Amino acid sequence: MIDINFVNPFLAATLKVLKIQASVEATPGKIYLKKNDDALKGDVSGVIGIVSDTFNGSVVISFPEETFLKVMSGMLGEDYTELTKDILDGAGEITNMIFGMAKVTLNERGYGIKIALPQVISGKGHSLSAMSKGPTVIIPFSSTAGEFFVEVSLSE
Repeated sequence: MIDINFVNPFLAATLKVLKIQASVEATPGKIYLKKNDDALKGDVSGVIGIVSDTFNGSVVISFPEETFLKVMSGMLGEDYTELTKDILDGAGEITNMIFGMAKVTLNERGYGIKIALPQVISGKGHSLSAMSKGPTVIIPFSSTAGEFFVEVSLSE
């Protein structure tokens, strides 16, 4: 299992970034360990690799289309009703902000995480396989914009 003290900064950063950037109030659900047949339930995902001297991994934030459109509408101050390349870039921005905030906290604790660039994957009900061989935890969130998921995976 992944250390909850490693996961919590991502959880806290997700809540803070969505509230500050998009005026979205979110509540985390019960964290669970991902099984091989668990697919992400999203249409837009921001993915970022975690690299340090002692481990690698990834963080994925995945939104159903409707949730993502509401988050982007809140973030950009316009009403978005369809996915366009311009607003898809917003998934990368959100992922980058969450990762950056969590990285500061984790590096203060001595994790030594390096800078990484996010990627955005989109498509109805797409699936992603973890970039690491270790365990993956999923944090489901409910929010004023709808449900979404954060996935953290690590390997030594």
